[in-house]
Amino acid sequence: MRRALHAVLVVALGAAFLVWVLAGPTPVITDAARPANVPDIDFTWHVVSMPGGASSVVGVVRAPDGAGRDRPAILLVTGTEGLNTDYPQFARELAAQGHDVAVGCWFRTEGATGAGEAGVACPRAPAFKGVSDAAVADLDALVLGARAALGDPPSLALVGFSRGGGIAMLRASRGTPEPVVSISGMVEGTTAWGNLPDEVNVVERASGVRAPVLLLHGEDDPLVPVAQAEHLADALRAAGADVQTHWYTSGGHGLAQVPAIRADMVQRITGWLTETVSSAASRRAAG
Repeated sequence: MRRALHAVLVVALGAAFLVWVLAGPTPVITDAARPANVPDIDFTWHVVSMPGGASSVVGVVRAPDGAGRDRPAILLVTGTEGLNTDYPQFARELAAQGHDVAVGCWFRTEGATGAGEAGVACPRAPAFKGVSDAAVADLDALVLGARAALGDPPSLALVGFSRGGGIAMLRASRGTPEPVVSISGMVEGTTAWGNLPDEVNVVERASGVRAPVLLLHGEDDPLVPVAQAEHLADALRAAGADVQTHWYTSGGHGLAQVPAIRADMVQRITGWLTETVSSAASRRAAG
């Protein structure tokens, strides 16, 4: 009897350990003051734990009337410039369409030096590593922290800009389940301005992607040519992945800075989430 109880205990502990490994460590999250140069008062702000004793700033805005509870939540993943005041504004525009949205830092930035400047300081986050394997753990931690700040939503999609799109796709190539929207994503390890030594070509790893993907890119992008997105789309389709694309005829690399394109992106992203993510969840629930 004692041996049987011991065997049951070993199995139970092993199962619990496997669940902990798959879910990742529980992030440490504390409330934080609103960044001084972010005017939005409808956000809650938090500090979440990151690898190596680092920490990140995460802000959350909720959809009106609790609508976000029944729809996928969104995490915005910044580009090379880091977190700035436009990301909370973009988050508010997505939230107005019925989604709870988080913004945060996956790498260190000093942010603004004056109230009128756009940068949001994130001085304790990990060092910037670009679209590299070493940076995936940083994004993993931000995803866990954002989930905690959002109240553990049933589904979460990553919307990444430029290198943010690249690192979100690199993480997805490891088989993570979160859907990804890559906007002007750097996915071939280089830009017109060069690259960091350890940045990788995500297109070569497209076979590992299991999550749905939406690629948005400008045909006249001088910094990250649209060919990068085209190559990734081809590789994802060849691997049998669920991928949708839309190429804007103008707008360059900063698509979100063109009002008409920005409005279209908000509608396109939220429509895609409803069609691809919410519908899939409804089908699974129905058996």
